Amino acid sequence: MDRTVWIVLFVVLIGQSAASAQFTPAFLQNNSYWGDGKAELNIYDAQILQDGQPRPSEALHILVREAFDPKQFVRTDDAKRPETIAVLKMNQILHVPTGLSVWQQMHTSFWRVDDARLWKFSLTSNDSVGNTYKEARRAGEQFTYEFHTYWDGMAEGKENIALPPNGIFYDELPLRVRLIDFSKPSGQFEIPLAPTTITSTKDNVVFKTAKVSFTSTARTIDVSVQSDAGSDRFILDRDFPFLLREWTTANGSHFKLKRSLKVAYENYTKAGDRERALADPMLRHPD
Repeated sequence: MDRTVWIVLFVVLIGQSAASAQFTPAFLQNNSYWGDGKAELNIYDAQILQDGQPRPSEALHILVREAFDPKQFVRTDDAKRPETIAVLKMNQILHVPTGLSVWQQMHTSFWRVDDARLWKFSLTSNDSVGNTYKEARRAGEQFTYEFHTYWDGMAEGKENIALPPNGIFYDELPLRVRLIDFSKPSGQFEIPLAPTTITSTKDNVVFKTAKVSFTSTARTIDVSVQSDAGSDRFILDRDFPFLLREWTTANGSHFKLKRSLKVAYENYTKAGDRERALADPMLRHPD
């Protein structure tokens, strides 16, 4: 093989390895934090840009470790099955008033705990006009993507999405930025980034290069993700578990953390339980 070709391949491989090394699964593997069966439940004051207008609302991010059946691609009730894997699940729940109607969506991601690879994502969406459902499942180095929408010309379909080395979906970012190796006070690297799938329409998934940079202070870490869509800025706590305190998206939406709980939230389903949980100081992360 020509020497120049070898040099090009070497540079590409080094670049891919460097990008991969920037994310560490150690965050997901911290058993003292994730192994207690409780979820991290983060409540955000949100200004979500919809139809060109900021909409005051509330957003929930719920993260919890689960046992997962990689054949069915669902949570398993039997964690002792031989094929079971451990995953971290994140639900992003949006409830956005839009005049006389409401826009409601939940995006769910599942990452393997052992290597931090995305294994599945799904979306339910309704905007008081119609319902949309999307799902993507990992199959080697690609995802099988399926969609069902209420839009003309994209009622349903299925296709394969090729995953480039170290490729990231935009909707992973609220967790992904917490997986960065922060052993150095600052740094930057590039990733292939796909656009958001939190829409009611079929997606055109194209990965484009985005630049990630971070700078640490005594109390916070400022992470920037610069992509074709613009700049996303994330403000994290400086120390583990690197809570996401604030997020300004490239499209102008804004999320600010108002309360973070570590809680078995399935035990708080009765009338008044929200208020009870929020008032319990034993469930709160320190401000």
